[in-house]
Amino acid sequence: MAEGARERATVLVVDDETSNLESLQRIFRKEGWEVQTATSGEEALDLLRSEKVNIVVTDLLMPGGMSGTDLLRAARTVAPEAEVVLMTAHGSVETAVEAMKEGAYDFVTKPLKRMSIVKTVRQALDRQALVLENRALRERLKGLEGMAGVVGDSPAFKTAMDLVRQAAPSSAAVLLQGESGTGKEVVGRAIHDLSPRSNGPFVAVNSAAIPEALLESELFGYEKGAFTGATGRREGRFERAHRGTIFLDEVSEMSPGVQAKLLRVLQDGQFERLGGSETLRTDVRVVAATNKDLQVEVEAGRFREDLYYRLAVITVSLPPMRERRGDIPLLAHHFLRRYADQAPRPLKGFSQQAMQALEAYHWPGNVRELENVVHRAVVLSRGDCIDVSELPKEISSAEAPPARELLIPVGTPLEEVERRVIHETLRHTSGDKNLAARLLGLSARTIYRKLSSPSSESD
Repeated sequence: MAEGARERATVLVVDDETSNLESLQRIFRKEGWEVQTATSGEEALDLLRSEKVNIVVTDLLMPGGMSGTDLLRAARTVAPEAEVVLMTAHGSVETAVEAMKEGAYDFVTKPLKRMSIVKTVRQALDRQALVLENRALRERLKGLEGMAGVVGDSPAFKTAMDLVRQAAPSSAAVLLQGESGTGKEVVGRAIHDLSPRSNGPFVAVNSAAIPEALLESELFGYEKGAFTGATGRREGRFERAHRGTIFLDEVSEMSPGVQAKLLRVLQDGQFERLGGSETLRTDVRVVAATNKDLQVEVEAGRFREDLYYRLAVITVSLPPMRERRGDIPLLAHHFLRRYADQAPRPLKGFSQQAMQALEAYHWPGNVRELENVVHRAVVLSRGDCIDVSELPKEISSAEAPPARELLIPVGTPLEEVERRVIHETLRHTSGDKNLAARLLGLSARTIYRKLSSPSSESD
C-alpha cells in the first residue's frame, strides 16, 4: 500500500492503561492515521459496530469481562475486514501465538518500541489492502463468468466480446484474428457454448500442428487402402463435428488442395473421404482462427480469396495483452484460482509488488504466457500469496510502461467511466491512492469507498 493511502487509515487502540493509550495515540497520529481509543473490550466492540476501523491494536490481557483474545474473536464477526494486532508482556507470548492461529495478524511485546509498532501496523494495512483488492477482483470475476474461460472487461476486449455474443446465436462462419496466445480457441469454444449447437460436439483442429500430407485425411477421413497404412475406414473431423462446431486453428497454414475441399464444405456441406467416391454431407458451423492477416495472404496468392470471404462472414479481432493491460489483474486471479484449486494450494492472491510487476511486463506471449507464469508461480509459492520473488526475472524486473490516454466510447455509463478512470489513474501512480486522489480531485478515502463498492467490482 502506498504511504498516502495509509494517511486515511483508522487505528483503534484498546488498553486499560491510560498512559499507554495516550502514547500510542501520539505515535499513530504522527504517522497521519486517525486514532480511536477504548479502555475495555466492550467499549472497543461498540466502536467496531459503529465506526469503520482498519486496524485494532489491543492489549492481550485486560481486567474485566473481555480479554484481547475475546475481542479478536468478536472482531472476526463484527468487523471481519479489520486486522488485529495484539500487545503482550513477555510472559504471555505463547498465548499471543495461539491467538494468531485464531486470526490475529501479529503481536508486539511490551514495553513497546515506536519503530516496531509502526512497522507492524503498516504491514497490517498492507495485508488488509491486499485482501480487499483480491476480494474486489474475485467479485469482478464473478460478473464476467458468462462465457467459460473468457475473462476481461477492458474496452478493447469488451468490444470483441460484444461482437462474439452477437455472432454466436447464428450459423455464420466466424474468423478470429489475433496474435499467438490471445485466446482464440477459448473464444471459439465460447461461440460454440453460446450457440444453438452447444449440445453438439466441439472439435478443434490445429492446422499447423498436423503434417500437410495428413491434414486432408484428418479433416475429411479416409477409406481402407487410401494410402499405405490405411487398414480401415476412418471418420474425419468434419464428420465428428456433425451438428456441432469445428474450430480450425491456424487456417492460413492449409495447402491449396485442402483449401479447395474446405471451400466446398462451406458452400454446400459436402465432401468425400480420402480414397473414396461417396459424397457425404455434414452440418457444421466453422470457426476459423489465424495469427496472420488473411487479406495480406490473399493478396500474396497464398490463400484463396473465395475461401477467405466464406470464412470471414464475421471477423473478430482479439486484442493483444498490451492493448488490454487493465485485464491483467483479472486474468492473473482467474489462473491463480484455477491452478491453486488443482494443486491444491491455499493461495489468496498476489502481493502488491508481484501485481505491479505483472502489470508492467509487456507480455509478448499474451494470455498464454500469463497463464504459464501464474501456473509456475503457484507451483513455486511458499506463502499464502504470490510474491514478486516467485516470478521470472524478466517479469520481476519489468519497468512500468509510459502513461497513456484512456479512450472511453460515447454512451458509456458515468459509473463505468468513473471506475475506469480510477483504475487507470491508480496504474499510472503505481497504486499510490493518495497521489491518484490528488490527480482526480478526490480524497483517498473516497477512492477506497468507490473501489470497494459492489458497483465498481463487477460490470
